[in-house]
Amino acid sequence: MGNPSEPSSSSVHFAISTVRVPANPTETESDWNATKLAPEATEDLLEECWEQIDSPNQSPNPLAALLQRHLQRTRHVFRMESPKNSQASFPASDWQHWAWTANALWWTPESNGKPATLNDPAGRQLHGPGNFDAEAQIPFLPESRQRRLESETVLRNRNLDPVDGTAPLPSSSETETFAPAIAAKRMLGLFAVAARAEAMANNQTLDLDRVRERSPLAAEALTPAEKDFFDLVSPPAEMVDTAAWRYESLHTLQWALQMQPDLDWPDERCDLASVLRLILSLPHEDLIKHAILRPMEELLQAADVHVCLWWKLAVEGAAGRDIPGGLDPGVIAERVHALTWLLQLSGSVPEEAADMSWDQVGREIERGIVG
Repeated sequence: MGNPSEPSSSSVHFAISTVRVPANPTETESDWNATKLAPEATEDLLEECWEQIDSPNQSPNPLAALLQRHLQRTRHVFRMESPKNSQASFPASDWQHWAWTANALWWTPESNGKPATLNDPAGRQLHGPGNFDAEAQIPFLPESRQRRLESETVLRNRNLDPVDGTAPLPSSSETETFAPAIAAKRMLGLFAVAARAEAMANNQTLDLDRVRERSPLAAEALTPAEKDFFDLVSPPAEMVDTAAWRYESLHTLQWALQMQPDLDWPDERCDLASVLRLILSLPHEDLIKHAILRPMEELLQAADVHVCLWWKLAVEGAAGRDIPGGLDPGVIAERVHALTWLLQLSGSVPEEAADMSWDQVGREIERGIVG
């Protein structure tokens, strides 16, 4: 297959949409020809866009991380081709409207000596030669922007000034959770990891054979990084401490699975007795079989608030200031990890890769990639 953005005699642009089910562009009244790219061609084009953003030949772009996040969340790519010899500017108002509703960026490939550019739905440059257009906007749907306003209000009501300029989370029309059974299995894996850390803190042992004996499902649910933790007879103290914090991730998934009534303000750790009672008193097969997630809106609102809190702690910490409002950074980090994974905020992942996705989200958070 040829490069999807190779030059053409007609004007060609690509719409990169993050919406699960966007309006069909072929139904837009226009003399432009719209076709959806096949998965292989989509992957090739996204790789081309990513490399363009990452290119050392490009000037540093403060929007680079947000643009790459958009690429990670891509659901569809459409190829738009103008009639031959058309002199009409692009995008016309009807295509701008469609792109805003599809939460799409426009990728214009290199053609006739003109360098490639990445543009907002109105066609204003976000990435390319020179500086980006000061009026250009990374697209987010109204639902996302409204949710972020509500999250910022939550912070202000706690006498916390939210950090300006952070991006909202995607909307419900862009987001898809893992299946409830997958979330329940992840909860069991977290329990095994945290239980081993707790045992080691008390000078006891809990190896993988014993986990398999007590809960085969928990042993099966371990991620590659978690298996590495169990493979070490004497893991480093830092690794043990990190593993002990997984009770907070576990509690967050219990809340998401409607096993805990509330996700309290993150200024203290979870009620460990309650967490353990729910895990130990119910057959693990039943936990998976009967798992039910909370509504998407509830999950996204909780995630958005905690992402705002994460950024608040990051900015205050970078400035050398004290932790504000009695917040517990460990609790916030674990909740962000759990909800980012559950909502697949780093991009859609096949269910068979859910365990590897957990590890990947953790690495992103360590690098400060959140939201």
